[in-house]
Amino acid sequence: MKKIFLLFVTASVCGTAFAHRHYSKKSARPSFINTSKGHSSSTARTTSAGDTLRLSNITADTLTVYGYGKDSGYVTGNNIYNDKAFAEKYTFNGNDSSLKVIGVMSLFKGKVSAASTKSIVFKIWNIGNQVPISSSLSYSGFPGGIIDTLTVPFSRLGISATTDSFKSFLFAQPTDTLNGAFFTGYEMNYNFISLSGDTIGLATSKDGDRITPLYTVNITTDDFGDTTRDTVITVQNATQYADNIWHDNYTDNDSILNNLAIFPIVVISGPTGVNSVSKNNLTLSGNFPNPAANSTNVQFTLQESCGVTVTLMEMTGKVISEVKKERLAAGSQIINISTQTLPAGNYIYSVRTTGGDCIASRLTVVK
Repeated sequence: MKKIFLLFVTASVCGTAFAHRHYSKKSARPSFINTSKGHSSSTARTTSAGDTLRLSNITADTLTVYGYGKDSGYVTGNNIYNDKAFAEKYTFNGNDSSLKVIGVMSLFKGKVSAASTKSIVFKIWNIGNQVPISSSLSYSGFPGGIIDTLTVPFSRLGISATTDSFKSFLFAQPTDTLNGAFFTGYEMNYNFISLSGDTIGLATSKDGDRITPLYTVNITTDDFGDTTRDTVITVQNATQYADNIWHDNYTDNDSILNNLAIFPIVVISGPTGVNSVSKNNLTLSGNFPNPAANSTNVQFTLQESCGVTVTLMEMTGKVISEVKKERLAAGSQIINISTQTLPAGNYIYSVRTTGGDCIASRLTVVK
């Protein structure tokens, strides 16, 4: 069953009809949309060339999977429509740095049978060309060419009968150097009528948490005074239907303003001059010493008072230790983490606030 949704973008653009699957959402869509807000996953630069970051569009602690009954992956997983793939767009400041994607981190929920033989394929895509809808309306671009892939069995996704967990997965080889936006997501092949107990879905933020603008409008006036408005709909996340065609999740799928809980793990290169990276309330200035032997100090700044958790992980995402501070004042902060018992090698540490901001970086341990 389909329903029709009208997106009115400007007074000069007629409403354009977009098809949706019928879906009863858990929370109502906002009655107004502020398009003045903008967001970039990484607008600053890392502490030094080669630092590892986990880019995330998730800004809230509460994550969910939209679905009903046994169909646990209605929006972001296997469902009655046999949707094939799901992707989230990431942007960064490509004018002064470039990056390579070395892996992904994700949170899946659902049920996986003990005898499951199913797998998903994590993918990195570049941005395809704009997709015209009318003479003055288009989509900004859907996932295009495949940059890297990694096949992972359902059984390794971190889905548990008690507590689902974020898991990290590293590519065999990093992607080629990227200098602009790209999509991160996954693909799977299945038949809904023969799932045999494997019903999974990628977690997302709640409806309304997406803060990227829905569209941009370019206004031009020619020599005769005629005004043209070209509207580009921002594709932040998208679903590939069983027919291999990509659809924008908000205007052409489920009308949900959210972000997907799938994060690229990247290595930034080429930074100069700026020694921090910011995410809303949080600015990470790195750790010292790095490399570290017995301990290191994680230095960051808070714009507002909040709780903070510093998590030390293996490169696979397995948690080694955590330091939790219930309440820290606004301003510069330093938290010491022990590395005394760790073997030499590379690790990831993340700084996460109770407001949902999270930045991760790479730590090297020497002995």
